[in-house]
Amino acid sequence: MKTKILFLIGIIALAIAFSGCAQQQGTQGEIKIGFIGPITGPMAKYGAFEAVQLAVEEINSNGGINGVPVKMIFEDAKCDAKEAVNSMNKLINVDGVKVILGGHCSPESLAIAPIAEQNKVVMLASITTTPSLSKSGEYVFRTSPVGTQQVPLMTGLLAKLKAKKLAIVFEQTDYAAPIAEKLKNDFTASGGKVVSYDSYTPGTTDFRTILSKIMGLNPDVVFLSPQNPDAGFMLVKQMKELGMAQQILGNDVMGNVAAFIKNPELHEGIIFPSPSFNPNNPKSKEFMDKYRARYGSEISYGFWTSESYDAVYIIADAIKQKGLDVEGIRQYLYNLKDFEGASGKLAIDANGDGIRGYELLIVKADNKVEEYQ
Repeated sequence: MKTKILFLIGIIALAIAFSGCAQQQGTQGEIKIGFIGPITGPMAKYGAFEAVQLAVEEINSNGGINGVPVKMIFEDAKCDAKEAVNSMNKLINVDGVKVILGGHCSPESLAIAPIAEQNKVVMLASITTTPSLSKSGEYVFRTSPVGTQQVPLMTGLLAKLKAKKLAIVFEQTDYAAPIAEKLKNDFTASGGKVVSYDSYTPGTTDFRTILSKIMGLNPDVVFLSPQNPDAGFMLVKQMKELGMAQQILGNDVMGNVAAFIKNPELHEGIIFPSPSFNPNNPKSKEFMDKYRARYGSEISYGFWTSESYDAVYIIADAIKQKGLDVEGIRQYLYNLKDFEGASGKLAIDANGDGIRGYELLIVKADNKVEEYQ
């Protein structure tokens, strides 16, 4: 009888251990990870969904994580705060997800950060550079740098160009507005004059009233800070139609190929900062080749598409080492110092922000982008 009791205790202990292991891995032998990002809508051009999908397919074809397949639960938030909140609540409360890749734009990420913190769910955002996300909590991380880090490069360029008068046009979003504001403040502090500081709401397509006013003020340089690349295209197109010949300086969105597809010659000469990205880096080239083979097209936004891909591998390695232990994954991300992926080198600082370098680039003929000298 005593032997039977001990045997039964052993069976129960094994069942509990197995249950705990299955719980850590996910239901039915799957590791569940959430994705919140724009799968449809204007910001889907960044290719985050495609990049993440590709990474998951690669991981699963190579045996998953510690032999367990990854199930990525995709939620289309359309770069909209309300959609992102709904997606976050669904992933946490219905799907039971403990790790989320997203958001994949600043409005999404800012909206879901407090929910991640409250529920102690790890979120790793990409394509998110708003300074407002810094210090959002102990469970909030991003692979992206803070966008305002690009401003010193631009103020230095304005000094090199001997610009005295600057016009600024920006989209009213959490990504685009802080860059414009810091540039205005820094340029003014250096002795320059901001002759026009105009914003527009997302979805605007007619900028001729703003641009006509700027024409009358005759600035040396016009700085454009859109979030939607289509708005960036329309701004430049309408500037040319009005006969404006000022040097155009843009934020990093202005430098992305997706903004220039319709008429690339319009954008020749635009100078913009961008996180450092070397397409000839072996890992970058390998990713671009795989993306082309999988989707039949080039990656949409070099650095940004690549960092979305890298985020999957970062989380996969964290789970490989720590299991689905949220505290272990959190510490893994805080200790990330020397990751090298398709987007280049990455470290994460004490605020959960990605540490990246910026460089100045210029759009040349036929849409070629080169380092600005």
